[in-house]
Amino acid sequence: MAKPFYLHKRTTKRKGRPVYYVQFRGEGGARSSAISTGQTSKGAAEAWAIDFLRKGGSLPTQGRMTFEQYAADWWIYDKCPYIKGKLARGFNISKGYAVVRRSYLDRHVLPEFGKIKLMSINPRMIEVWVMGLKDEGRLSPATINRILGTLKVMLQEAVRLQILQLNPASPIGELKEEPKKRGVLGLDDMRRLFEPEAAREIWGDPRHFTANLLAASTGMRLGEVQGLKIRHVCPGYVQVLHSWDDRYGLSQPKWNSVREIPIPSKVLDALQLLIAHSPYQEPDHLVIWGRDGDHPLTKTTLLAGLRRALSRVGILEADQKSRNLCFHSWRHGFNTLVRGKVPDEQLRRATGHKTLAMSDNYDHAGAEHLADVLAVQEQLFS
Repeated sequence: MAKPFYLHKRTTKRKGRPVYYVQFRGEGGARSSAISTGQTSKGAAEAWAIDFLRKGGSLPTQGRMTFEQYAADWWIYDKCPYIKGKLARGFNISKGYAVVRRSYLDRHVLPEFGKIKLMSINPRMIEVWVMGLKDEGRLSPATINRILGTLKVMLQEAVRLQILQLNPASPIGELKEEPKKRGVLGLDDMRRLFEPEAAREIWGDPRHFTANLLAASTGMRLGEVQGLKIRHVCPGYVQVLHSWDDRYGLSQPKWNSVREIPIPSKVLDALQLLIAHSPYQEPDHLVIWGRDGDHPLTKTTLLAGLRRALSRVGILEADQKSRNLCFHSWRHGFNTLVRGKVPDEQLRRATGHKTLAMSDNYDHAGAEHLADVLAVQEQLFS
């Protein structure tokens, strides 16, 4: 007759001697989480486990835990132990990211796996579920991959905490994505948009002109432009220390990509002129101010301003849509214009890309140690 428990050794720091841990057999052969017997010999560990059962010890409950129970606090920013652990270890997880992941969990993962015991979820269930999402045709492959990724992270954390022995989602591959390539603006379009004499007619509000010029000449993300403070505009460069989210306010930049980016003289002049005419003059006030110095123009407002400016230089709404032009196009365009003219490492330092592969993704052409970048910027934006 099979024993109602399993034993395995773990090496501890205590004199390097292995200690036996026990897992008890649950319903359908599922194992409970492991608990220490405190014993260093197999015989003594077996005796401890038998005595534990004889005395009616309280068994760990993970074997009976449903996925819904396990997922109760997941991706809720102030409650999720996973997020708290990541933040404590220096990782950056934004509130917006957590909200999106919780939405994937509530809308797609819990309806499928919520009532199933965590230990009963297997690769075949997950594969059938992913194929079902694909066959429905409502979600793009990229969205399905993010939903699958949400589940993978959750199950991998269960493995790390020894609630599960293996991650059943690990063997499930992602779907092939065919993202629409982001459009970029050519130099002729950029010259028309940023011609000083026509700036007022094209942009109307100098905040729109300056925000877009800054993004075009540095590759800064929209949230990083919104989050730029007066104190972080320096002679010859800007410090990227924050990103703005219209719902959650200031946070760290994406991937914690804090950096200094050189800026050409024309861009510095535009920034200083905007700051000089701003009604908000404290060092911690935002350069692209909105309803006050602590809130920038919103994402929606800036995108609408860009669309109007593009229309005024002859790139009408239908063309903008067909070319897939948006504020993020500045980031792609900067990467395209500068790449090949400076070493890739310098370009990554300026843009905040973490890998060469990411720079490849942004390449549409087929403040220290960044002098080469500044030289190209001056040439392109003088």
